Amino acid sequence: MEIGLTYSSTDPNHIKTRNFVRDYIREHGILARIIERDRKVQVPQITINGCCVSGDSLRRRLRSARESFPSFPDIARALEQNFWSL
Repeated sequence: MEIGLTYSSTDPNHIKTRNFVRDYIREHGILARIIERDRKVQVPQITINGCCVSGDSLRRRLRSARESFPSFPDIARALEQNFWSL
């Protein structure tokens, strides 16, 4: 599995999202290659095997300070769905 992460390292919420993805993969023993890109983006963009699972194009609501986008449960669900479909 190949996971692409595009995030802004100056945004603490983006770093939390990046850390969540990395920790989730490690804790669940998922064999994946993570490709990280540090760019100025409004929301983290995550691709799994080349398919976008989050990012500006899928954003439906405004991000608040209390809530990160995409949500961690949404990321976990996307990782699990793609992991089990291999």
